[in-house]
Amino acid sequence: MTPCDRGLTAPMIDDVFGLLADWRRRTVCRYFVTTGSNSAHVDTLAAAVARRVSDDEIEPSETCEQAIREALVHDHLPRLDEAGVLDFDARSESVCYWGNPALEKWAEHAEAVTDR
Repeated sequence: MTPCDRGLTAPMIDDVFGLLADWRRRTVCRYFVTTGSNSAHVDTLAAAVARRVSDDEIEPSETCEQAIREALVHDHLPRLDEAGVLDFDARSESVCYWGNPALEKWAEHAEAVTDR
């Protein structure tokens, strides 16, 4: 179901900044933009976020990836879903990304100016 189908409009700028306040949510959004994909499984997203940890020279481990996965499932993906940025199906653990140009631009900017 698309954001419009759910009666959601484009997030306000405060909502965009709130969504992008966490580096894991930024990484999920950037994953879809950089890969050009509009769908992914939670495991794929957790691996992408764990790679980000690895790129920052923090040694990832299975525990780290599992902790990231749990945080995505229980916190970050539901927040992005509620805002209408993506559709997260907790049963199948699938994610469909709808895109949001404003969010994508600010996520790109945030990545350029922060360590995380």
